[in-house]
Amino acid sequence: MKLKIATVALAHPFEVGYEEAMPLLNKTSETLEAQGISCENVGVVMHDLDTVRAAAEGLKKTDADILMICIATWSEDHHLLDLLSYVDMPLILRAYPAFDTGSLCCAHQIGAVFRDIGKTCEFIYGEPDDVACAKETATIATAYALKNKMSKVRVGAIGGRVKGMTEIAYDEFAIKQKLGARVVNLDEKEMTAKVAEMSDEEAEALLAEKADVLRPCKVTSTKESMLESMKYYHAMKELAKEYELEALSVKCYTTYMGKICLGYSLLAEEGIVGSCEGDVTNALTMKLMYELSEKPINNTDLLYLDEKADTILFAHCGSSGFSIAEGEVELSPVRLAETGVCTKFLVKPGKVTAVNICGHGDDLRLSIMVGDAVPCGMEFPGNPVKIKFDRSVIDMNKEIMKNGIGHHWMVAYGDYTEELRYFCKINDIRMYEI
Repeated sequence: MKLKIATVALAHPFEVGYEEAMPLLNKTSETLEAQGISCENVGVVMHDLDTVRAAAEGLKKTDADILMICIATWSEDHHLLDLLSYVDMPLILRAYPAFDTGSLCCAHQIGAVFRDIGKTCEFIYGEPDDVACAKETATIATAYALKNKMSKVRVGAIGGRVKGMTEIAYDEFAIKQKLGARVVNLDEKEMTAKVAEMSDEEAEALLAEKADVLRPCKVTSTKESMLESMKYYHAMKELAKEYELEALSVKCYTTYMGKICLGYSLLAEEGIVGSCEGDVTNALTMKLMYELSEKPINNTDLLYLDEKADTILFAHCGSSGFSIAEGEVELSPVRLAETGVCTKFLVKPGKVTAVNICGHGDDLRLSIMVGDAVPCGMEFPGNPVKIKFDRSVIDMNKEIMKNGIGHHWMVAYGDYTEELRYFCKINDIRMYEI
């Protein structure tokens, strides 16, 4: 996910440090760029209404996720009130160490004003070339970029949710309010109609198109099942294109078990996430984590605790993206139904974040567990991941039960604790760190 920060300066001509305001703005912007952050330096030092208007015009030409106000000196706070009347966007107040410029006290002054008008803002303090400040800025900006991205996401709910899983009933209003995304409810007949329209010959041709991905796989499913899976892959891809969907959730259990799994794996490599059993909320969890990690997300159940090793085994039927596989990939019938095609493989080791979102209304809650994916066998036929934690998994399990956290966990490579903290804060989502 790309993120962009815009920067402008604020200073008073009468104050010490005014002449250094532009160099300060430039150095701050250069430090951000050096950390790989796309920074749009508007090149304006605001000190009167004309410069505020110039800054606003410059900002309107950017597509920044957040604006950093580089406070070079004490300044009149109404300049920011005027700026907000032209361009109201998320803000970071950036103050600098100096005993005679008034930068810090101006930030405090503006913070009090913002509190009273109900405008939220972030705050960073340090030298303009401070790398730690730049990294903190990146974390904050990532959360706002994620909010911006999620506000444009559409998730397709195909067929509703699975009977008997009331826990995953999705709240469209809470999803829009808290996660930003819009749910597109689709009858499963829209999917099956597209499946029926595709001939075996067309499915065979599509299978050949995917030879580079599928040729290295060990195939134990029947040819008939492979062709059927390609038809479902085509149908889901067409629905995603037609409705401009970036996430899908199919009520797979039990009717479509083994029919959509391979399609999900292929779509994962194309940037379209797919959750099982009609869990729309966690399809969006997958999208959230895909944007952060830029890798396929492993859709899992929490299955087994090893209290001696402090590991937890997570797994599901097998529908994750091929690029997180460690070793051989097997295309085989799905467990229980013993039909169709699922994508079975062991996953790569590394730092991971497991995330669950569940709940409704103001009680929408996001929970995370961060640990290390360690080597394991095919202990559950699918995409098992065994995660080693640095605390008692028995205690973790008790916290899950105490806080009413669901059973679906989306596993992403990397530690995104800080980014998710900010994301939850700015979206008023309850967060549990297990």
